[in-house]
Amino acid sequence: MSVKHHCGKLFFFAALFMLIFTSLPIAWRMLPIRDGAMSCSTKAIMHFEDTKMQSVNANIHFSFFGKGKGSIVVEGYTTSTEGYLYLQRYVQFDYTSERISPLERYYRVKSWQASKSSIDQSPDVIFDYFMREMSDSHDGLLLKAQKMNDKTLLLSSLNSPLYICALKPIR
Repeated sequence: MSVKHHCGKLFFFAALFMLIFTSLPIAWRMLPIRDGAMSCSTKAIMHFEDTKMQSVNANIHFSFFGKGKGSIVVEGYTTSTEGYLYLQRYVQFDYTSERISPLERYYRVKSWQASKSSIDQSPDVIFDYFMREMSDSHDGLLLKAQKMNDKTLLLSSLNSPLYICALKPIR
């Protein structure tokens, strides 16, 4: 076997290795996530019955962890008859997920439990309005996630406004 032929084989395998190595991150991102794990953040400003005295201005962090467990953190301020008050709520939930297309997934939240942080001074009724805007009942929340690009997705439900949600790495 000539040295020239040996170098050609070596070059071929080195080039093949580099192609596979550089393609892995792209292929990894394109693989469908089996359990629907996803995490994103968005900003919401919602006005309720009395648009001047009943509103939420908050950052919302959605996390769909593996094995059907998830959380929503709502952090910001409420306006109500009680004034302009800090809001920090944690919502834990169970969910199932279904891929509808390569770019769309449904998240069905079965039930959730909300808790208030110790520094939250906002009225419960305003947070209840906020959660009702996203669902049709305490047990019924269907979120549709539509991937816009590698960094954002459109997140919506039957009753909620549309959110442009910035994707975050899953911890």
